Amino acid sequence: MAKYSKFVVAADTEGARSILQETLAQQQFRFSWESPQRGLAEKGSKVKAMLLGAFSVYYPYSLQIDPNPDGTVTVSLFLASTGMMGGAVGVAKVRNGLDSLSGAVRSAYESRGVLRSAEIG
Repeated sequence: MAKYSKFVVAADTEGARSILQETLAQQQFRFSWESPQRGLAEKGSKVKAMLLGAFSVYYPYSLQIDPNPDGTVTVSLFLASTGMMGGAVGVAKVRNGLDSLSGAVRSAYESRGVLRSAEIG
């Protein structure tokens, strides 16, 4: 179960962000950007997760897009919450959700031929 995933892509920041946003939307995530390179993706309800614990779903992930000196871009997804509101089941759900989302993002970059490397940890 992942805590983060990083993708190095041969695209500019805007191109990498566009593919990421499209993939997030397909997975029913809402996303907001605090800057062109930092944001948050959310799925589910934080309030319901607080009230119902493991019986509800809330997946928050931090998004980060960083340009590299070689012209590629690193797109990173991180856990924005441990999932502890849902106990051990909640933690597992949030981490498994990141695994699933990472797979979708990887496939999106691969299908466009821009993925150079991926790291899941």
